[in-house]
Amino acid sequence: MIESKIISITLLLAVVIFTLFYLLTRNIQMPQNQSLPWQSFINSQGNTVVFNLTMGHSSLIDAIHLFGSEAEIAMFGSDSKEQELEVFFSNTKVGGINASVILNLIFDQKDTKYLNNNIKELRVMPSGVRKTTFNLMTKISMLDLKIKSLTFIPKVDLSKEMIINLFGEPSRVELVSQSVSYLYYLIKGVRIIIDNDNKEILEFYNEVVQ
Repeated sequence: MIESKIISITLLLAVVIFTLFYLLTRNIQMPQNQSLPWQSFINSQGNTVVFNLTMGHSSLIDAIHLFGSEAEIAMFGSDSKEQELEVFFSNTKVGGINASVILNLIFDQKDTKYLNNNIKELRVMPSGVRKTTFNLMTKISMLDLKIKSLTFIPKVDLSKEMIINLFGEPSRVELVSQSVSYLYYLIKGVRIIIDNDNKEILEFYNEVVQ
């Protein structure tokens, strides 16, 4: 009898938490003046702005209003790699473009301690990287965390010529290999990875990796 009551209370609590998460993250109408990725810019404070999101200032809840609430949140790290808190939107549509979006969130030691006390699952990937996921209530607590960077992966293939036509001539080009090159647009706060064998990746930061 006691176990039955505990199960009932647990289920009721799960429903309440889910309802709260839905109310906080339900989609709102897409802004009509929503910008496109090649319209990113550096504002007067030196922060990158893309899709009306300001790196270092806009929060996860702002992004959810834009990209939808269907997202996976996980922390990745290893002995040789600093921990990163990522939010993955596998399929969203921005400015008429179907894409995947990855956010890196800003968090401190206090956040890390709280997250470590609310782990849902921890598993080690074949690469040795640890992937940590969290319970729903913990995800709700992340809604106010600020966005560190935004990675945009369009579903459609973009040729180098098309990218230059949309973004203009890059500030500089770095040839990583015969099939991979980096295009840096310093005034737009973006690095574009062109990979002949994979999808193009647009990385928006406050400071483009040099």
